[in-house]
Amino acid sequence: MERAGKLMRTNFMNKKLSIAWLQYLGLITVILLIIFLTHAVFGNVLTAANMRVMAMNMVFEAIMALGMTFVIILGGIDLSVASVFAFAEILVAKLMMEAGLPVPLAVIITIVACCGIGMINGFMIVAFRVHPMVITLGTLLTLRGINLAITDGRSISGFSDGFHWLGQGKIFGIDFPIVFFVVVAAILGFLLAHHKYFRQIYFIGGSERSARFSGVSISRVKISIYALCATLAGCAGVMAAAKYGAAHWGHGNMAELKAIGSVAIGGADMMGGSGTIFGTVLGAMFLAVVHNAFVTSAVNPFWYDIVNGAMLLIAVLISRFIAKQNDRKMKSVRQQKIEQSLQNQKSVT
Repeated sequence: MERAGKLMRTNFMNKKLSIAWLQYLGLITVILLIIFLTHAVFGNVLTAANMRVMAMNMVFEAIMALGMTFVIILGGIDLSVASVFAFAEILVAKLMMEAGLPVPLAVIITIVACCGIGMINGFMIVAFRVHPMVITLGTLLTLRGINLAITDGRSISGFSDGFHWLGQGKIFGIDFPIVFFVVVAAILGFLLAHHKYFRQIYFIGGSERSARFSGVSISRVKISIYALCATLAGCAGVMAAAKYGAAHWGHGNMAELKAIGSVAIGGADMMGGSGTIFGTVLGAMFLAVVHNAFVTSAVNPFWYDIVNGAMLLIAVLISRFIAKQNDRKMKSVRQQKIEQSLQNQKSVT
């Protein structure tokens, strides 16, 4: 009986994995189709220079999306990442330009401060049992006010060449922010797939009550995941300031929606319990390709937001449909297990 139950659960998980890979293949096909169609109509798309521009235009939102993946799998949401992004720009600029700190120390202090903001978000969500949307929205507005107050609405510029390297430097001919994104995505993808601590995130997102009864330290996991999300937003903000040569309170405006969109389009369930780093990377690539197509075709940029919004809605609806189908299959597996158990009891008696 136990062996049969394990076999049914294994079959269910294999089917779930097959559905996920079908989603990925579909998304890859759409991405390639958009690239080739844009190149066929307008040309100059499949060039190294354009691919670099396309990647750099989306890399900072993609870095934020990596952290958002963990939060959404957990069953939460973080609306404050864009404000944390801008706060990181401003703080690192202030520490270098006004406090006179060396670049490495200013960067470390900034990243630690952003991590602290994420920990505060996680602590308030856990301690006050308030929906993450409310807490992180409050953080978004608070940080936006702080960013405006300490800059007077002005930009901060005049950084050293050493700092500029973080946004403009290259490793083996590839821009440092892109290298950073690829390395971090690979590490986080591996941890999410294989490390026990991070696997608990799926358990919590799927059923927090069951996770609590199983002895999972939900509070610790939530605080650490929100800290990770804010830390990555801080890293993105520091590199953005280095790339653009200026820090401004308005940088990263609405970036949280692009980060969330990348995760949703990548196949994560917005209710929690499912999602992958690979899917998020594909989602970010999709948004980058669509943005490039709009720029290349010189279409009114307002249409880009309309298309992004529509794609986000479609992605969420598809993910919810798949999640419901998986729930039904899981219930069917449980029912079969119960029926098999009853039959075994009858045969014994």
